Amino acid sequence: MIRICLVLCLLFTNSLRATEFNQSMGFGLQYSGLVGYQISTKNDAHRFRGSVGLIGIGAGYDYFLSPKWSLGGTYTQTFRKIYSVNINYYANTPIKGLNFGLDIGKMPSVAESGGGFTRTKGRKSKNIIFLSVGYAF
Repeated sequence: MIRICLVLCLLFTNSLRATEFNQSMGFGLQYSGLVGYQISTKNDAHRFRGSVGLIGIGAGYDYFLSPKWSLGGTYTQTFRKIYSVNINYYANTPIKGLNFGLDIGKMPSVAESGGGFTRTKGRKSKNIIFLSVGYAF
């Protein structure tokens, strides 16, 4: 199902390039896990983005502090839900070139399994730090 969504997004966004949608490929939370495709639109100092990856989907928002730096948030659904705050650096421009992001967030834990039954006792969220790297074209 995720592969079908990825192919549809690739086909659909190529026709929308003229309407100010930006496309990028990369890895990390902002790209829905391992390797993913991201589409975004920028309005003044705000950027809204969605992504489809090999192991999940995600959505995010960025506020540009300067032309090269942005601060935002990301929600990613892979095997688990992940909520994160991110800071991004754009080597060239936000719509073209290499970009880096540092994501700091929470990952709610899944129930521990034992003896064939699921235990809900002792569930804790994990703090996470991820690096996202992508290239906008």
